[in-house]
Amino acid sequence: MLFAATKADQNLALVDPWTLVHAGIGLAAGLMGFSMGAALAGAVLYEILEGPLERADFGKNLFNVSRPESPGNQVVDVLVFMAAASAGAKWNLTAGR
Repeated sequence: MLFAATKADQNLALVDPWTLVHAGIGLAAGLMGFSMGAALAGAVLYEILEGPLERADFGKNLFNVSRPESPGNQVVDVLVFMAAASAGAKWNLTAGR
């Protein structure tokens, strides 16, 4: 499934409302001047840590989810994060124009 149409689809679909959060944080990382390597490492580390957290009762309540993310959702989250970080970094390059 490509897009989450309902809350029940969250974390199963490739794109869900949390994908927008990843985009926003990626944009902020780019605008703040994080290197692409550091941004990628942070995004991947977050996804690695998020899975076990979403399996725990605390994490289910924190993120308001009933299941951990699918691997496809995790990959899309990282790709969207990196695209937004790149856009933020490119924006910064326009400062001298």
